[in-house]
Amino acid sequence: MKKQRSPSYQPKRRRNSGLRSFFVTLLGSAAIAVLGAGVWQLLDPVEYQPPLAPLTSSTVAASASQAEGREPEENGEPSSAGESEGSSQGESGEAPAPDSTSVPEGSGDPQVAEGEWLSSSYFDDALFVGDSITEGIKLYDVMNNATVLASTGVNLDSLYTKDAITLSDGSKVPILEASKHYSPGKIYLMMGVNSLLSDEETFRAAYARVVDTLISQHPEALLYIQSILPVTADYEQRKNAVADNAKIDRYNAILKELAAEKGVLYLNVAEEFKDADGCLPNSASPKDGIHFGSSWYRKWFDYLRTHGVS
Repeated sequence: MKKQRSPSYQPKRRRNSGLRSFFVTLLGSAAIAVLGAGVWQLLDPVEYQPPLAPLTSSTVAASASQAEGREPEENGEPSSAGESEGSSQGESGEAPAPDSTSVPEGSGDPQVAEGEWLSSSYFDDALFVGDSITEGIKLYDVMNNATVLASTGVNLDSLYTKDAITLSDGSKVPILEASKHYSPGKIYLMMGVNSLLSDEETFRAAYARVVDTLISQHPEALLYIQSILPVTADYEQRKNAVADNAKIDRYNAILKELAAEKGVLYLNVAEEFKDADGCLPNSASPKDGIHFGSSWYRKWFDYLRTHGVS
């Protein structure tokens, strides 16, 4: 009997051994994947600084008298106060351009061309303003030394009205109320499809109002208008689609013209996100056709790091 049982148990031990080997291999592969996920930032190590510290209400009130006349009301008209003040560029011996940007009003192409790779520290004083796409910067921790003022669902109007940002004193205010509590050296503005529900003329006026507000709040900062990102071909086919990529391209043309008019910079980030058909690849956003994952955020910041003005 023992001789008959023995062969039937040996294969079972071999199967168990095979399963153990399989799970060891699987766990090893998972560990390698986790280690590889942080390679992008490890390639450019930097001692990340905390985001720009928001001022308290009392500090803002104390400084308001010094900056009287520089901030616009909600009509978006920029103030001329502060034009005589030297910018950081002026202090280094370079002549500052109007509004402390590198593109004077009405002077040529505002689009930033590809240049050298910028260090992560370039974004230490960067302020990102936008909607859910911009909010994802915090979610995926792509560039955690930058400051993000963003909220899901905001548009060009609700940037002024939706209480979305909590200040250090506990008060909650709209994004463009919170933005004046910071002192950025660079501002990156991106608004998505939530802002495309209006006609072109209304869109242009609303976007210009936001740009004027940011310029007036921070006349010494570099202001980048980032293009609206494309949507997937699958999204374009939906009955409830807000916009297709042809409309996005038209509105991006408006943004580029606006950047030239206002003397600020334009970043054509959309070109990095388009496939051969001019769409966001379906694989990048299989769920809603608009939002994307961490690998595409890295692609976005790789673009920013080769398209910057020093």
